[in-house]
Parts: sequence; structure tokens; C-alpha cells
Amino acid sequence: MMSLWDALRMNMMISYQELVRTFLSSSLGSEEQ
Repeated sequence: MMSLWDALRMNMMISYQELVRTFLSSSLGSEEQ
């Protein structure tokens, strides 16, 4: 069973990846579209 810290850390990593992906898509979206 995962510890609370492992779950929190994994959730933070996923949120960080989503944030970076959103930032990159917004800054590069004009080229892709």
C-alpha cells in the first residue's frame, strides 16, 4: 500500500506535468494551429 507521502508526491508530479504541458501548448499553440 502506498504511503500518504508517495500518493501526494505522485499527484504533485502529475499536476506539474499538466502545468508544463498547458504552458507549452499555450506558448507554442499559435504555431501548431
